[in-house]
Formats: sequence, C-alpha cells, structure tokens
Amino acid sequence: MPHNIPIEAPRWLAMYEHLAETLSDGYDLCIFEYTNDMSSRELLERYKEHPLVKSMQDRIQIADARIRFVLSPTKQCIHGQAPPAHFWYWMYPPNSPRLERDLKQAGAID
Repeated sequence: MPHNIPIEAPRWLAMYEHLAETLSDGYDLCIFEYTNDMSSRELLERYKEHPLVKSMQDRIQIADARIRFVLSPTKQCIHGQAPPAHFWYWMYPPNSPRLERDLKQAGAID
C-alpha cells in the first residue's frame, strides 16, 4: 500500500523527534518495539526526495544528532540488511535492559 506522504511524513517526524527526546533515559521495550519505533526514521530516509520530506531535513538532522549522541554502536545491524549509513539500525540506547538482553541474544552486543 503506497504511503500518503503529505499526511504521514509529519507524523513520522514527530514520532522520531519524540524518540530523540526520550532515549536518553533508556528504552523499556524489546527489540521488536525498538525497530518498529525506528521505522519512522527509515521511512523518512526512504522518501527523502519527496519535497515535503526535503523541507523537513533540518529537523531530521537535529533529531539525528540528538539520537547519535545518546546511542551506542552495535556489532551488527539490528534490523534486516540496512547499510551502516542507516545508523538507527546500527546503534542502541544504553540503560535498556530488555533491549540489551535481546541484542545480546542476537550477538549484536557483548
């Protein structure tokens, strides 16, 4: 089903910005919920050439910087075969017991 970018992109950005604000306290849910939450960033990347998403680039970059500051690297991608440039699938928030347990089981962290 195709996305309705004018309606959905602002919601994706709001979700991603909210995540950027809250990850410094850790993450209480499992890996499935974490990758689902990060899918908002993935969708912004997928549709980055859309004029509306292009107009949001400053806000996306600010949220990216906030998230990069908080997250720690993993040894491997935690969702599919995303390239390292999709850092949101190559990092995780510390102080996240359930997520860290899942990442250890997957071999993504020690």
